[in-house]
Amino acid sequence: MLGPLERLLAIEDIKRLKARYFRLMDGKDWVGFAELFSHDASFDVQGALEENPGPSQEPIRGRAAIVDYVRRGISPITSAHYGHMPEIDILTEDSATGIWALADILRMPDGAPFARFHGYGHYHERYVREEGAWRIAALKITRLMVETA
Repeated sequence: MLGPLERLLAIEDIKRLKARYFRLMDGKDWVGFAELFSHDASFDVQGALEENPGPSQEPIRGRAAIVDYVRRGISPITSAHYGHMPEIDILTEDSATGIWALADILRMPDGAPFARFHGYGHYHERYVREEGAWRIAALKITRLMVETA
């Protein structure tokens, strides 16, 4: 059972984990980005570029597959991702959940269906502590609004 101070420290560690997620993804540091995820993490981004996603797709599973998917999607664009107002719950000494309000801005390459993308929604996440560090074990994006130009 964690005491109040240990809970607060875990919450701060998870906030720093998520800050690194945004910075490393936008900076295209794929080695550092990989370290943010548990080995068996799941990454559910169905509908990440739309408000009302189409038919269901399976989440991406495993650290290497997640990094490969994000690298292929982000490498050709300029992106700025932001997370706000975290709601983090420490469940046990080594597990937690969180919801983050998100905003992302993507500048697309020439020939894309649109030049700019602004998205708003939430990250729904589960975290585990592995080898003394908090990692993202599950991530799901839900969208509230998308604006393209």
